[in-house]
Amino acid sequence: MATRGTKRPAEDLETESPDSAERPGTATLEQVSDVRLEFGGNCEDSMPVNSALLRLASPVFNRMFTSGMKEAQQGVINVDVASKEEFKVFYSLLAPWAWSTDKVTEANVDSLLAISDYYQVEIIKQTCEDLLLTLPPSSMRLFQARRHSLAKQYQRCIAALAKKSTKEDLEVLRSQPDIIFELTLAKQDILDRLTSMTQRVDQQQNDGDPGDLFGISSDEILRDLIRELRAELE
Repeated sequence: MATRGTKRPAEDLETESPDSAERPGTATLEQVSDVRLEFGGNCEDSMPVNSALLRLASPVFNRMFTSGMKEAQQGVINVDVASKEEFKVFYSLLAPWAWSTDKVTEANVDSLLAISDYYQVEIIKQTCEDLLLTLPPSSMRLFQARRHSLAKQYQRCIAALAKKSTKEDLEVLRSQPDIIFELTLAKQDILDRLTSMTQRVDQQQNDGDPGDLFGISSDEILRDLIRELRAELE
């Protein structure tokens, strides 16, 4: 027995501490799973999950388990919004200490957005929008932003397509008259501003050079107007 203030022999510590390889580590997600998810109604295409983890992350899953939903009570929940592989990526982000914004990539952002929006996992959904805001706008991105209520991305795509859009872009949106209406209004707003600028350019040219009025020549005014026109079209 070691007395107070004395160091215990190393051999005593070794006998009381089993080899680290024999000690169990932390549990894996599979070990704590108590529910099974089935994809597309296929019982063979399934994966085990932990209900507590899902409930902590998603109010939708939480309602399933607190409302007495038959599937939740039976321990089997069907998932239609994503494939098994897509949901695996989403589920892996819910594990303790697993979350990181850089795990949302261009390759998985579309599926993660669809899943996080459906199950109302806001931190993942917001990260998806942040990434989409850095990618090129398009009619498909506009449609996606509308479907998943991404306000910033939606307005960004509207503004971009109002300046430059193709027949193909409009074909994608033809089934969405409300989006086309908003896009038309945005195009008209740009057209009105351009018309006003061109009128100012014409007026400046017709007026000629009245001299160095207020220290600004007519050439400088004309150049400024042209720069404004270019900025509207970029």
